[in-house]
Amino acid sequence: MNRSREKKNSTWRISVIQGVFILVCLLFIARLFQIQVLQHKQYKAMASEQYWTLYDLPARRGDILSNDGFVLATTQNHFLLFSEPQKILKKDETAKVLSELMASFKVEKDAKPEEIDEIKTQYQERFQGIFKSNLVWAILEHNLTPPQKEEIEKLSLEGIGFEVEPVRYYPEGNLSAHILGFVASNEKGEKQGYFGIEGQLDGDLKGKPGRIIEEKDALGTPILVGGHKRVDPINGRSVVLTINRSVQYLVEKTLKDGVERYDAASGSVIVMDPFTGEIVALANYPTFDPANFTDDVKESTESPHRKSIEKRNLAISETYEPGSVLKPLTVSAAIDLKKVTPQTTFEDNGPVNYSGYTIDNWDGKHHGTQTIIQLLQKSNNIGAAWVGHLVGEKDLYTYFSKFGMGSRHGIDLEGEDTGILRDYKTWTDIDLANIAFGQGISATPLQVLTAFNVMANGGNLIQPKIISRIIDEEKVIEVPLKTVRRVISKETSDTMVDMLTQAVEGGESKYFNLKEYKIAGKTGTAQIPIGGKYDPRKTNATFVGFLTNTKKFSMIVRLDRPETSVYAAETAVPLWMSIAAELVKYYGIAPDNIIQTELEP
Repeated sequence: MNRSREKKNSTWRISVIQGVFILVCLLFIARLFQIQVLQHKQYKAMASEQYWTLYDLPARRGDILSNDGFVLATTQNHFLLFSEPQKILKKDETAKVLSELMASFKVEKDAKPEEIDEIKTQYQERFQGIFKSNLVWAILEHNLTPPQKEEIEKLSLEGIGFEVEPVRYYPEGNLSAHILGFVASNEKGEKQGYFGIEGQLDGDLKGKPGRIIEEKDALGTPILVGGHKRVDPINGRSVVLTINRSVQYLVEKTLKDGVERYDAASGSVIVMDPFTGEIVALANYPTFDPANFTDDVKESTESPHRKSIEKRNLAISETYEPGSVLKPLTVSAAIDLKKVTPQTTFEDNGPVNYSGYTIDNWDGKHHGTQTIIQLLQKSNNIGAAWVGHLVGEKDLYTYFSKFGMGSRHGIDLEGEDTGILRDYKTWTDIDLANIAFGQGISATPLQVLTAFNVMANGGNLIQPKIISRIIDEEKVIEVPLKTVRRVISKETSDTMVDMLTQAVEGGESKYFNLKEYKIAGKTGTAQIPIGGKYDPRKTNATFVGFLTNTKKFSMIVRLDRPETSVYAAETAVPLWMSIAAELVKYYGIAPDNIIQTELEP
């Protein structure tokens, strides 16, 4: 009986054990099915992360060159310093020696001993922490120069290595800074272009990074017979600008001197080919160093109202009321519509009223019966307002729009502004009068110069062009000339060139004119609105023009709030003429105004 009971108990225990064993086996099978079938992709990815290493191979950023072949922006190979702590045997000694050398790279020549010791200590403590950690690979320092790399290599330190780290380099310093822009790290730590060509064509310039994938062991060491795959980077395209390096240098130097001489807050100059739209030079002052830019904008030590750094391209991004330089646009519209001729007269007998507001001439003087030629020579506000009303708000708006006011030109630079040209349906009589002589409307220096090019080139609006061609490893892409539209007739254009030449010869600028050359142009002294009113002591001074006969170049000079004189004729004009005097020498343009001198018998 007892034996039978024991046998039954034994059988039951065996059944329980078998049942548990089968259950465990089923659980293992279920788990394996989950891992190998249901979650196969997830665990395969985890295994790859543990046994495969992915390295990015940076692409070489494309160069930016001037039209005469000079490199303005390129890429230099700097180096990333890294360590493999598991391979470093003498950890404290390596940290001490390396920190001394790194400190010598960072300190200034006249640094005090305690400053050097502090930097050395900081490096040594950080290196010791890394070398004694369980890390397989760790970054020690970025952006080492080739000479610095050579100095470290001389130490023959175990577990210390380098990776190439491309760095943007500007061989000409701050030349063309506002055209080029700069390269910096974005929020993801990736290099990205900002402003100028670097920002606008970042996608073309930066290329596409490559990759190296290596199989590694449990310690993180590459397996010699393991898997290895390399995808080479695709280097960025290079960009050739329309900028002439020599002219750019001349313009930047002269502009800096002019802004400081006339104590202006800032200044901009653009030199263009009026027939192709090519920008030969574009400069702003103050400027910045694209290799060592900073976000700190401080007041200049020379002038309290001038900033020491200005990264915006004021020539295309800052709008202002241009003032009298827009009077030729009003006159062009009237001539093109056959409302007036150069000899048409108007009466200037005193201030006039529009919509309850009084308009007067800039100098308060009045001249009786005047022609349209004299309107431009004397920069007559009353005459311009009269012509504006003769044209009418709808037609004046149409012509100003066709000249490019109120819209972007699509130049390949980041930050171009549209300016402001309100819909004519909102204009009152005083609005029409003001816009006719360049107030109540805003524009960029680029828009103003491009509008003047219409009068210089025979009546066509040409899109401004700053890129000549784009070069990649396989082909060269030429950027074509683009004629946007006809604005005025060839006859109107010829008439305006003649009138603008007479405006310079007999106008405010005559005391500073180049005597050997005929120049067509117009001044503009526009008061700046502050607190809803125009401040007569704060002005934008502008002169825009071109050589009457050759039309080799057109140019605008704009000075913001010059302190030595509020008038363009005494600031922007002499600066324009000084640049033009150098340009005619550079281009070898023969004089066309022969000065007669009496010979002694």
